[in-house]
Amino acid sequence: MKLSKSLYSFNYSFSVFLKRGVGILLFIVLCSFAKADQTSGMLDSANSAYSKGDFQRAITQYEGIRNKGLESAELYFNLGNAYFKTNNIAFAVLNYERAKKISPNDEDIAVNLKLVNQKIEDKIDAAPQLFLTQWKNGLVDLMSEKAWSILCILLITIALILYAIFISFNNRAFKQIGFFGGTIFIVSAIATFFIAQHKYTLTKNNTDAIITSASVTVMGSPNEKGTKLFILHEGTKVDVTQENDGWTEIKIANGNVGWIKGKDVTSI
Repeated sequence: MKLSKSLYSFNYSFSVFLKRGVGILLFIVLCSFAKADQTSGMLDSANSAYSKGDFQRAITQYEGIRNKGLESAELYFNLGNAYFKTNNIAFAVLNYERAKKISPNDEDIAVNLKLVNQKIEDKIDAAPQLFLTQWKNGLVDLMSEKAWSILCILLITIALILYAIFISFNNRAFKQIGFFGGTIFIVSAIATFFIAQHKYTLTKNNTDAIITSASVTVMGSPNEKGTKLFILHEGTKVDVTQENDGWTEIKIANGNVGWIKGKDVTSI
């Protein structure tokens, strides 16, 4: 009797747990759909405000979506457009750069970023790079980390299929195609994996930022009494190298380094 009672108790407890688990899962799914619907509604409202020429309202709503922790290339692109329409060059550049970070091959983003960069006052020539470094950077920047990862998985899948052909067929031609083809694709997959890993590291450790104040004086040390080195203007892209007590050390494209106040720069 004790055994059957304990089994009944266990079955009852498991049934309650299962029902509660399903209920919780259903609640989470419904909340996710509700959040997605709410976000979609906010995006539609922001797009509507933009199409009506109410760019400031569109900016507020786009920023509201971003502040919820949501992001996409489309969101940043539209936000960049809205800032551009209000002649806020710094934040237009910032959001186009954020859009490009997510979707590096989008032509519309590239065109608008090039257009807005023409309005930046500072024209800084990049320090020369070795050909191999330029080639490597160009290759890595062809796609996002996610796209490289998907390509890697696709190449592995094709390689496995070709190796299956090598194992399954007795025909010499099929065996050669399966073996050599599989080897080529698996080597390509390995190379793609390392590219995806490198792209992920670059994205995770990205320190690029945009000057968002109208103009800033770059100092030789992190204090007001330091040597004044040069002046930068809004929209200029910099690389953040370190931070110290409210000051940020930056490096510009030509290799020059100096300190500005942290509030004058925003990370991409």
